[in-house]
Amino acid sequence: MVYAYNAYDAPGPSFVPVGLTSAPLANISPGILVPSESYRTRLIPVLTTLLALHPHHLPAMLLLACIYYALGDFDSSIAVNDQILSIDANYVEAMNNIGTAMKAQGQIQKAFEWWWKALQVRPTFWDALDNILGMTFTLAHCASDQGRRLNYYRQAQAICQYVQTHVFDSNGRLTSRLQPIEIPRLQRAVFTSGTIYSTLGPTNIERALHEYARSLELVLRPPSPCLDSEQYSLRDLLIATCTAGHALCSDIRTVGSADFSNIFKTDISQRLDDPSLFLMKKVRAAGEQLLHPLLLAGGGLLPVPLLLPEQVSSLRTALFSGGVLPGICQVGPSGALVPPSDIIRQQANNMTSTVLLTLAKRFQDAALSNAAIPGSAGGLRISASIVILLYYIALTCDPAPSTYNNLGIMLSGISQTRSSPDGEVIDGTALARMFYTEGLHIDPKHPHLLTNLGSLVNEQGQGRPWDAVEYYYRAAKANPNLPEAVCGLANSLSSICDWRGRGALVDEIGVDDAGCHLLPARNPQAGWVTQMVAVTDEQIKDGYRQPFYRGDSLVTTTEACLRALVCGLGRHLRPDENEQWRSRFQRLAGSVNDRMVYHVNSVGFFLRFCDWIAPQLQRRWYLRTFGRTYEVRDFVDLPNNAISSQFNRPPLPKALQSPEVPSVLPFHTFTCPVSPRTVRLIPHRAALKASYAGHSHPWMPEHVFRPPRPPFNGRINLGYISNDVNNHPLSHLMQNVFGLHDRDRFNIFIYTTSPWDGTAYRPRIASMVEHCVDVSSWNLQQILQHIGEHELHILINLGGYTKGARNDIFAVRPVPIQMQLIGYAGTVGASWCDYIVCDPISCPQDLSAAERWRILQSERGDSPLPIEPLDMGADLDPEDDSELWIYSEKFMYMPHTFMVTDHKQSFRGDDGLSPETRSTIDADTLWLDEERRRACARREVFPDIPQDVIVFANFNQGIFYLWLRILRKVPRSILWLLRFPGAAEEHLRRSAALWAGKDVASRIRFTDIARKDFHIYRARVVDLFLDTVECNAHTIAADVLWTGTPMLTWPKHRHKMCSRVAASIVHATGFGAEMTVHSAEEYEARAVALAQSVSYVPHREPSGAVVPRGAGELIRLRKNLFLNRDHMPLFDTARWTRNLEKGLWEAWRRWVDGTQYECSDEWMACEGEDKRSSCIWIKDDDPVRIQRVE
Repeated sequence: MVYAYNAYDAPGPSFVPVGLTSAPLANISPGILVPSESYRTRLIPVLTTLLALHPHHLPAMLLLACIYYALGDFDSSIAVNDQILSIDANYVEAMNNIGTAMKAQGQIQKAFEWWWKALQVRPTFWDALDNILGMTFTLAHCASDQGRRLNYYRQAQAICQYVQTHVFDSNGRLTSRLQPIEIPRLQRAVFTSGTIYSTLGPTNIERALHEYARSLELVLRPPSPCLDSEQYSLRDLLIATCTAGHALCSDIRTVGSADFSNIFKTDISQRLDDPSLFLMKKVRAAGEQLLHPLLLAGGGLLPVPLLLPEQVSSLRTALFSGGVLPGICQVGPSGALVPPSDIIRQQANNMTSTVLLTLAKRFQDAALSNAAIPGSAGGLRISASIVILLYYIALTCDPAPSTYNNLGIMLSGISQTRSSPDGEVIDGTALARMFYTEGLHIDPKHPHLLTNLGSLVNEQGQGRPWDAVEYYYRAAKANPNLPEAVCGLANSLSSICDWRGRGALVDEIGVDDAGCHLLPARNPQAGWVTQMVAVTDEQIKDGYRQPFYRGDSLVTTTEACLRALVCGLGRHLRPDENEQWRSRFQRLAGSVNDRMVYHVNSVGFFLRFCDWIAPQLQRRWYLRTFGRTYEVRDFVDLPNNAISSQFNRPPLPKALQSPEVPSVLPFHTFTCPVSPRTVRLIPHRAALKASYAGHSHPWMPEHVFRPPRPPFNGRINLGYISNDVNNHPLSHLMQNVFGLHDRDRFNIFIYTTSPWDGTAYRPRIASMVEHCVDVSSWNLQQILQHIGEHELHILINLGGYTKGARNDIFAVRPVPIQMQLIGYAGTVGASWCDYIVCDPISCPQDLSAAERWRILQSERGDSPLPIEPLDMGADLDPEDDSELWIYSEKFMYMPHTFMVTDHKQSFRGDDGLSPETRSTIDADTLWLDEERRRACARREVFPDIPQDVIVFANFNQGIFYLWLRILRKVPRSILWLLRFPGAAEEHLRRSAALWAGKDVASRIRFTDIARKDFHIYRARVVDLFLDTVECNAHTIAADVLWTGTPMLTWPKHRHKMCSRVAASIVHATGFGAEMTVHSAEEYEARAVALAQSVSYVPHREPSGAVVPRGAGELIRLRKNLFLNRDHMPLFDTARWTRNLEKGLWEAWRRWVDGTQYECSDEWMACEGEDKRSSCIWIKDDDPVRIQRVE
């Protein structure tokens, strides 16, 4: 038999069939392997001889049946197994093998019956369990409809539960002792049960988590008989890991504000490598005595220990005696635990790691945020710190690259810090980089680790930007189809101006692999930009594949939404309205093909509806309490919470999945050459994800947030939310706006979502307002509570999709009116944003959804549509295939420009004159002084450049090819660029030499970035600032114009606000027509003409110094800009603030009146401007006093 077993196994796993049991569980060791021989020529003769001598030798018969199966003789295999069962009717191995042979013959039902029979005889016969579950899952996967699929899953679940009822008692303890080799297989069975529960829908998630926890407890608890004090749970594991983690970081007796001196009499940080420590045991013995101080230190959550990768590997030794999972050990004669073989240990570690990773993934589901940990009796709540602890433990069991990746992602969002052994301060981002790097030591080609490390380097600015490019290159090479790698590579290469291999889209200049430029063509020219666009298109299509569960869930959701709609309207639906809305919801249940064809984003439609109806429900609550009241002079009571249930938002279906988002971020659409529809959809998908996350919080009230009382004494409570109230361009531009607000009409609240950077900007801004609140350490619930308590009427988003922005606050609609301003030059694509503050130049009127709706209404008339669109009144469906509109927001049009500046107040150091003093000095004197300053600054910045050399400049990079053409046509000129980033310089110089020759390339000058005041001062050195076209200069445009420096801008794209900002800015100078062009040809011709208009005449001062005095069109334009800067609307911050306030009050009036919402009864009944246009057109009542100097 030894010989036979070895001969059977010798051909190797590729030949030996899977799913069979070739030896009884109690069989002897197979001994030494023999050379591989044919089953027919050697094994069958041997076994035949054995059976002739021992006709009832069941092991020989079992092996012979397996050989027949391996040779494809299924009938003979079944016959031999039948013969075994005639001798021993309970021989489960034969039953299992008959089932496997039946399956091979296509007799699925009979196979199932034989496997089930084996399990009934022996519930712990794991081969039969694996076979029956495997076949059931295959049938479920191939099922033609969801109902049949779920039935198969329920059948598999019943089998798992059958096994568990024979293995565990009612308290979850094993009823009999299992062999160590069986523990990982039972653990997998329990884990599978949990996975099936999670597959059966969100109503079973609690049971799924219970099963996952039980599968962990199976290996945490020592073998039977197990004392009550040894019934370790998931709770104990998490607390022990948290304790050990902090002990590794510091003295465990003082973690944060907690005091553990009464629990740990000695410093256990010195004993963590002691195999006899067994911290799990100490933690269970401590009970609540240890948990309470930990929760106190973590503010109600377990505090996160920030471990280094090498520290994580030592956790297991501290947690378990000898570092071995207790459940797979045996009890030795002395009562000590005896570890199993390395193979069993590895099997258990791998399975345990799988369970931990699954729990970590489930716990990251927003729907489970703050829910109780299974078995913790509510004492522990799910949080990010719990997830990190699970990843730590998973790594100790199985240090897999993917686990390092997932842990790195979690750590990158942690703001707290720790000290390294050498005293260096390390934050979550630095730790994430360490774990990514550690994972790459195991698998240097892991694409997700490479991509995430590249993103980390790119976002944090660690090292040169080229570092990020290198990681993206490696990731894309490892997996060319990984969207994050492709898009990350494209964006990073673009950021350092390395355009080699870019390719080109239709009708645009491109770059080939060698770096040579490609002329525009009618077909795309392959490269990384075309690949990125293709990847983005596919990811957008993925949104239509995401299902909205049919059946009862859709019916329930539809009814809940219609109830909310009736409440929002304040009346019952008319029959035609009822039919239209039901038709829209019914489309969510269409086939995947229909959803793909008609661009039906089922999940997105529901979330849009929730966001769209919320402010209308708030308004109805407001009207129910206060009537159509704009303000009050006397104190009034808060809206009655007793009627809050009348204003419930539609609940999130439990089966609803989080929306997928493209890898291209909204901010990247500023420069990515994607279609207008894609520019609209990328931020829209990000907005949907923010909505889903917000509505998923378990603490979110069922009703909408309570509306505020009417403005008391005519003062609107106005809130600004920003991550940039520090030394940041937004603070540079807006710092005095907050203080210039009319305090008789507004109470100002500023919520800063980032820590103070130590500069003077935040204290200065905070001193100007009533409420400046640092919420950088607050969770969302705390922020919303503060907003609600202070009854804000309007909330302004200053971040959009910039780094650190808190769109999660806006996504849950805490206030009646929400809008975005200045921080992000594009649409946020969200129904939770009502207005974007802009102007007609930056945002053409017809690009708003509400204005496009009016156009469509006019074109369609009363003609019926073939398919009911998924619009919500004038809120058009962003998924629509139209390329003719972009903005989901309505427009609040500022009269001159939406851009606000603070230069008039903050940057007067060049001439040192106040506006009042400046107005008393004649223009010629002012101008001569400026020419002196300019000549001096020019010598300081470019001492080797003659005065008559034209200095073109741009402080970003953009339409480089066009700039080179301008340099070629103006021989006595240079192009001044910044090293921003520094890695771009070599690529720009190489491209210039390739595209325009060495002479032109030699006339490009680079300088470093300067501090803000000197940056503005030296901008006067420039003769003409050449603007970029995909994304204009914003703050820099204001900087150069303040010094009098003219700029040339081309608002190339109607659909990109970021491409039109500079045109808006120059318009507000009063000289915009002279600085704006409308084509590449006009851009080039205008730049050349302005440069060639300049001439200089030396002017000798009384001191003997010579000042070059300029003449020509460009000099005349500069003189006008400089002399009029104190009178321009662009630099009139007080004027801008007054105009904004008019718009805010108009928005409040429209909300109270209900005319903000097209198709509402109030809008239908109104006349005048509200009916004609959704835009708020702000009128400037103050005259503009600009004096043109010729």
